[in-house]
Amino acid sequence: MTDILKQAFGDISGGTVLDGATGEGVFIRTLVENLKSFEEVIGIDLDEYTKDAESIFTTENVHFSQMDASRLGFEDETFNTVSLSNSLHHMKEISPCIIELKRVLKPGGHFIIREVHGDIQSEPQFTDMYIHHWVAEIDSAFGDIHNKTFSRQELVDLINGVGLSNVKFYDIPHTDMNPRGEAEIEENEDIIHRYIRYLRAANKTSSYEAFIQRGEELRRRLHQVGVQWEPELIVVGEKG
Repeated sequence: MTDILKQAFGDISGGTVLDGATGEGVFIRTLVENLKSFEEVIGIDLDEYTKDAESIFTTENVHFSQMDASRLGFEDETFNTVSLSNSLHHMKEISPCIIELKRVLKPGGHFIIREVHGDIQSEPQFTDMYIHHWVAEIDSAFGDIHNKTFSRQELVDLINGVGLSNVKFYDIPHTDMNPRGEAEIEENEDIIHRYIRYLRAANKTSSYEAFIQRGEELRRRLHQVGVQWEPELIVVGEKG
């Protein structure tokens, strides 16, 4: 995966970078480690995860702010690079966010999108997708926006509609992962356990019994089949 990231980002002089829907700043770490250079990175998110992210990055040129990516408080053409990582399937409406990120991007600047997709290539990847979709259904039942993953073609069609130039696509299949990796098994086990505990604490156990049963089935599948991450697509384009 490192080679693909270097291929995608290694020739980009990032300048001033805006990472939308940054969460805990995970993708900022990827950019910092793989961009050719950068001057400053600002991560924004509507949630308060940014407060936790601030404690992870100690460098003075990485900053965080709580802000809605669909209503950015920046002037037009402020940034040399904008990015959005694994956030599209968490959005009620994608277009306002894309329009805003493109608005604050300077002409010739780079627009980077990284997103998981559902074109599964192995049985362990189905495990990851099934768990992801189970979590998405539970989140949605509790009023949070969490959709199922797009297909690769849906992502390509979406990007083609943004109006970028010199668009390049990079695939990260993740099929080289060890499906029995201890860390990945433990991480997914923890996710399943946490959501089952969440459902049981909701005082509507009978309403959520089907979710709980599916969670137990997914736990068994996790240990029988193993897990590999869903494939990802990285897109790098330029604003004309």
